[in-house]
Amino acid sequence: MSLLIIEIVKGHEQPVPRTVQRGTDKQRDVYDQRAYMYNGGAFPQEFRLSFDAHTDCLPVGKYVLDPLSFQAGRWGDLELKRNLVLKPAQPHELSKAS
Repeated sequence: MSLLIIEIVKGHEQPVPRTVQRGTDKQRDVYDQRAYMYNGGAFPQEFRLSFDAHTDCLPVGKYVLDPLSFQAGRWGDLELKRNLVLKPAQPHELSKAS
């Protein structure tokens, strides 16, 4: 069984704030954090995780998707929830991913 490993890399873990528009006159700040996924390619692929608060950002380390990250969609298809739930990868999970 393969697992999707997601890594927050030292030196690239600082979140970047940005303001998003909600409706016509409401704004809020979100914090984007760079992450890297090991999806079977020669190199990890960079993507971003968005958080509502700076304090929600993840520390450096490797993570796996918790099953709470998935849901059945409106039409019965598989969907990822907007707010992914990541848990620290355990050594046995890292060996399965190799």
